[in-house]
Amino acid sequence: MIVLPFEARAQSLDRIDALRVAFERWMNENGVAKGALVAHGPDAASVLERGYGGRDPKQRVLLASLSKAITGQCVGELIATGRLRFETTVGEALRPLFAAHGAPADSRIKLATVAQLLEHRAGFATPPRDLMTPAALELLQRHKSPATASLQELLATTLTTPLQSPPGEAFRYSNIGYLALGAVIEVATGEDYERFCARAVLRPAGIAEGTLDPDWRAFSSFGGWRLSGAEYLRVMARRRFPACRESLVSGHDPAPSETSVVTDWNERERCERPMLGTMPPGPDDDAPFYWLGRNAALVRRHVNVTSDDALHLRRWYRYWHTGSWGVAPDTVGMIAVEHESGLSWFVWFTPRPPQDARDRLFDALLDAAKEK
Repeated sequence: MIVLPFEARAQSLDRIDALRVAFERWMNENGVAKGALVAHGPDAASVLERGYGGRDPKQRVLLASLSKAITGQCVGELIATGRLRFETTVGEALRPLFAAHGAPADSRIKLATVAQLLEHRAGFATPPRDLMTPAALELLQRHKSPATASLQELLATTLTTPLQSPPGEAFRYSNIGYLALGAVIEVATGEDYERFCARAVLRPAGIAEGTLDPDWRAFSSFGGWRLSGAEYLRVMARRRFPACRESLVSGHDPAPSETSVVTDWNERERCERPMLGTMPPGPDDDAPFYWLGRNAALVRRHVNVTSDDALHLRRWYRYWHTGSWGVAPDTVGMIAVEHESGLSWFVWFTPRPPQDARDRLFDALLDAAKEK
C-alpha cells in the first residue's frame, strides 16, 4: 500500500469533505429527499460513506447503465488474454445465437465488430428505441419478464428491427450494443454471463457475492448488476486497462513518437483515438471518448524524456458514467467518477431531478475535487 505524506492525505480529506458539501448543497437546492455518497481517496484511509434521508450508503443498488463498465472490464479481460479480438465481427461471435434464434432483420449488424459494440458505433438507435422493439415488448410483457427472460432471448428480439445507421458510421449511445457484448461473452467463454464476469471481474476486487438484480436479470450486461457504491468503486479501481488499444492487446505502450512535440493529435494517433467512440466536447477535453463501458477523457498531460531522448506521454485519464432508473415519481439517478487526482466517488439520489440539475451536480463535484 502506498502511504501518502501527511500533507497529501490532509488535502485528500479536504477534497472529500468538499464533495460532501457540494452534494448536500445540491440535494437541498433541488429537493432531493434521499441520497448516498461514497468517496475514496488515493490512500485507503481517506474514505467517506454517508447516507441521507434514511438511506444506508452500504446498501446495494441496481446500477443501471453503470453496469456497462463491468461488461467492459469483462471484455477487456478476454481481449487481454487473447480469447477475443477487437476485430471479431458480430456475425462470427454470435453465430450460435443466430442459429438458435434466427438471423437478424438487418444483416449489416453481422459486420459490426467488438470494438464498435464497445464504442457505441455499431449502428443501433438510442434508448429507449433500441430496446423497445415490438418483439422485445411482447417478450417482456406477455411471455416472460425482465426477471425471467434470458440475455440472449432479449437480444434476439431487439435485432428484429433495422439499424439506424451502418456500423462504424456514427457514435450513438445504446443499450443494445452492451447487451450484444453480454452474448459475445457467453459464446466466447461457454459460460453464463453473470457467472463468468462475477469470477473474472468482481471476485478479484474482493466481492464474493456480486450478482445481477433478480428483478432485472434480462438487462444484465447493459443495466442489470447490483452492488453498493463502495463495491463498484473497488471493481473499477482493481484493474485499469490502458486507454490505448495497442497497449491492451500487447501489454506495452505504443512505440514512442518521433515528433519533437507531443500534441493532442499525436496522442490520438498513437492510441487509435479516431477509431474510438468520440463524443461531444466535455468540460476538460475536446474529445472525450467511450472506453470499455465508461466515458473517458485525457485531462492532464506530461512529457517525460527517457534516456534515449524518446518522448513519452504520461497519461492522466478521468473516467465517469451516469445512470438513471425508474418512472416518476419513483426515479433514481447515479454518478460515478474516477478522477485524475486519485479521488473516486459514487453518488445515488432519489427523486431524480431534470437533466440540467444533474449536469450541475456533475460539475459541482468536479469543482470540489480540484486542487485548491
